[in-house]
Amino acid sequence: MINVTRDERVVTVAIDVPPVNVLDAAALTELNEALLELAGDGSIAAVLLMGAGRCFSAGASVEDHEKSRAPGMIAALADVCKTLAELPMATVAMVHGPCMGGGLEVALFCDFIVADPGAKFGVPEITLAFFPPFACYRLPSLTGRQNAAYLALTGETIEVPAAQAMGLVQKVAEKEEWGRVERRFNHLSLPVVRMTKLALRKGRTEGLEAQTDLFLGPLYEIEDLQEGIASFAEKRRPEWKHR
Repeated sequence: MINVTRDERVVTVAIDVPPVNVLDAAALTELNEALLELAGDGSIAAVLLMGAGRCFSAGASVEDHEKSRAPGMIAALADVCKTLAELPMATVAMVHGPCMGGGLEVALFCDFIVADPGAKFGVPEITLAFFPPFACYRLPSLTGRQNAAYLALTGETIEVPAAQAMGLVQKVAEKEEWGRVERRFNHLSLPVVRMTKLALRKGRTEGLEAQTDLFLGPLYEIEDLQEGIASFAEKRRPEWKHR
C-alpha cells in the first residue's frame, strides 16, 4: 500500500491504495511505519509524500468512522500526523487530484504543499455529520481562523487558486514538473536543510534566543557553510560535502 523510492538524498513515499487512495487504519499504520523507518536515516534531506494513480487521497475510510472502529482509525491517523510533524528532514505533500478529508489532514502536517493545477482540497466530514479533528487543529495556524472555519463548517471543496490564496498551497506546478522539487533538495546541503527544519521547529516552541544560538553554534560547525561563502565569493556553484 505504501511505496518508497529514493533518488540521492530525496525519498518519495507514495500512497498506493487503488482506486482513490482511501486511508483505512491498515494503510495509515503502514504509512506511519514507513515514515518512522525514514526518521532514523540521517542521509535524507527531504521526503516527498504523494498519492499513486488518480489522486493524492480521497480521505479516510468512511467505514472506519463506525463507532467500534473509529478509535483505531483516529489513533492511526494521529500517529501519522505526529510522525510527519517530528521528522528531522523536510517534508512536502505533492498533491494531484482530490486531497480530501483525512488525506488533507495528513498533507497539512507536511512542511508545505506543492499542487498540480488540477488538484482539489476539502474536509467534507460535516456533510456526513462528523468534523475533521486534525484539520480543526492544524488549519487555523496555516490559513487563518476564518478560512479554516469556512472549510470545516461548509465542507466545500476548493480548487488550487483558492487554496493558494488562503495559504494552504505554497507552490503550483504541473505533475510532470515535480522532479524540479526533488532536484532542488538534491542541490542543497543536506545538514543545513535538516538544521533549518530544526530551526523551524524551535521557532514554534522556543524564543528567538534558541534560533540565534543554533545559528552561531551548530551551524558554524558544518563544513558546507564555508563552501557556501567561498562559492559566493568566487561566483561559482557550490560543491557540497554534506557534512
